[in-house]
Amino acid sequence: MSATVGQVLELVNGIAPFELAEEWDNVGLLAGSPDSRVGKVLCALDLRQDVLEEAVRKGCQLIVTHHPILFRGRKNLRETDAEGRLLCALVRSGIAMIAAHTNFDNALPGVNDALAAALGLENVAVLENGMRIGDSKQTDFGMLCAHARAALRGPVRCYGDGKRSIRRVAVLGGAGEDYASQALAAGADAYLTGEMAYHKALDAADNGLCVIEAGHAATEYPAISLLCRGLQNAADAVQYDICVLQSKSEVYF
Repeated sequence: MSATVGQVLELVNGIAPFELAEEWDNVGLLAGSPDSRVGKVLCALDLRQDVLEEAVRKGCQLIVTHHPILFRGRKNLRETDAEGRLLCALVRSGIAMIAAHTNFDNALPGVNDALAAALGLENVAVLENGMRIGDSKQTDFGMLCAHARAALRGPVRCYGDGKRSIRRVAVLGGAGEDYASQALAAGADAYLTGEMAYHKALDAADNGLCVIEAGHAATEYPAISLLCRGLQNAADAVQYDICVLQSKSEVYF
């Protein structure tokens, strides 16, 4: 059975309910008609020119991303800047776009479950603001830093004593610099997030919380495969004849 963009939107809502999104966010169907037919869907972290070209090349009718477009409230669609050119190209392509941003951050499972899984954390518990905390197989902070670098396939900045014993690790993908105190209060020995200001990381380390800053994209990228699998499974469950693909164009590392 074929599906429409609107029907796929409902599947995305089942995975990451839009009611979970922060009020300042921009999620849902952001481009295209809900009545358009869908045969192929491309999932990506961001809408970028190479992602759009990949969607066109692969014959996709819909792109589902984590990060939204039109986030800062543009007042024109002139092709005089990179974002304007990309948005105009999206409209010309006829490809629809759905974003699942903070609703996917707050979903269960969601962005931080994928991050915890990528790091191999066990006995994972859910904290406020989407944070996850679990037991690490790495026994000291130096080992944890090396493991995070390998697991997330990129450079990390580490703040703390490399020889310090580690058991509980809190994770929050993306910009998580304001939640270090929450991780510490939850009993974390270390906190891994995407972005954290230098002095805030030093303050956290001085307060007894080791910190790993692993990069915004690197901490959220593992969630795209989770989104891709979840959307394909949801489509199969209702017998929609669609193929969900994960973008191969994104390069962050």
